Amino acid sequence: MFSRIRSWLIDTPIDDPVDHRNAGFMQLLLVFEGLRIPATKIYLSSLQWAYMQEHFYAKARVGAPVAIAIDMATDLAMTLSAWLGFYLIRRGRFRPAVSQYVATMLCSGALAYAAFGYHATDGNLTLIMILALSGMMLGRKALWITYTAEVAILIMSIDPLKVQNSLHLPSLLLGIYNVLPMRAITSYLLIAIIVDRSINALRQSLTESEKRRQQLSQEIAERERTQEQLLHAQKMDAVGKLASGVAHDVNNVFDIILGFATERDRIPSDDQPVDDNLQAIADALEGIELAARRGTAVCHKLLNFSRSDLTYMEVFDVVAALGDLRPLIQQSLSSSCRLQMQLPRDAWHIRFDRSQFELAIINLVTNARDAMPDGGECTLTVQARGGELALSVRDTGTGMSEAIKARIFEPFFTTKPAGRGTGLGLSVVHELVMRAGGRTMVDSAPGKGTSVQLIVPMATPAAQTSIEIATA
Repeated sequence: MFSRIRSWLIDTPIDDPVDHRNAGFMQLLLVFEGLRIPATKIYLSSLQWAYMQEHFYAKARVGAPVAIAIDMATDLAMTLSAWLGFYLIRRGRFRPAVSQYVATMLCSGALAYAAFGYHATDGNLTLIMILALSGMMLGRKALWITYTAEVAILIMSIDPLKVQNSLHLPSLLLGIYNVLPMRAITSYLLIAIIVDRSINALRQSLTESEKRRQQLSQEIAERERTQEQLLHAQKMDAVGKLASGVAHDVNNVFDIILGFATERDRIPSDDQPVDDNLQAIADALEGIELAARRGTAVCHKLLNFSRSDLTYMEVFDVVAALGDLRPLIQQSLSSSCRLQMQLPRDAWHIRFDRSQFELAIINLVTNARDAMPDGGECTLTVQARGGELALSVRDTGTGMSEAIKARIFEPFFTTKPAGRGTGLGLSVVHELVMRAGGRTMVDSAPGKGTSVQLIVPMATPAAQTSIEIATA
């Protein structure tokens, strides 16, 4: 049964974690006070009325009838305030509940001390309870407001007639000091300081704990995301090895097809008469040979693309490299996308790792393909600008907003659906171009497509010395 009561007291719609934990204790306190105050008053009124009249009400400053009215009214107000606070906590309004209870207790204390005086009351423990309660439940600001109010109540409770008979300043100050409840004021001050320091330490500990919890949650989420990306990278590595093996086997098949296709050389030459059927077979074999050679070129590029594990900085002709890469670029695009390669006839050289350069181009073309789900045109151009070479990949796709464009080089940032991208393509391209001493520029707008430019320094053909860089 006690566990059910405890669970019911804790089950309150309070969002703040500290207030939610304090709600259970506060409800018990309010219930206790809501029962204790009227029970005590009933007992004293029924069994100790004569004692109360002689030792309490008769000594009041305002007279016995007014003192009785104030005593009954303050007890009733505190009882109602306790039950109102309990109701508010059950409704999820913890701080208003405690605030109105503390305010009611302070107002009741002010009336009692004003009516009966400091030495005629025994409510010091009540003021201490309210002081500690306001600090622990409402915070440091409420603590010092309550302390100031209690000091005012204590000062208001002194008898001013004892200090009005002397006009001499030292005697006046000494008289004021003698009648002031300095012991209570000092004791309350020490209690307020202790509670204040405790609250500050607890709040700081809670804040630090919450920060560590959030940091730990972020680290866990980051680790899970990294693990997923690692698994994806491992799958991509496995797919790459599988594709390399398949390309090798398919290349062997294409070699066999080429071998059979070259049998068309046995057909008589053009200067000899050939019937229509034989000519059709010759034309078909020629088409088969061309298709097989194209397939062989794709397989060779795929094998070369996946073979290197080290970075070899070398000087090579960009135009020739893009021409050799054209079959693989074409395969990277969907059938609904057209490829336009506007390449100059001159040879323009750059210093780059050849396989990494091909990786950057494939990444850009793949992004262009994904930006054109309904088809479009991908245009690849090369231009010389002074001592730099600008390679541009433009698509006619959906384009990007300024907010997305500002983050496209961030690792793992992607706007593609789950499973469609890792967010590493442009980040890798940007890093590779920077490593080669260049820069990456992006021009895009929603609905107007995207253009990505790789600007790298041009090199002279004589600078053919290769530099091997181990990659982590």
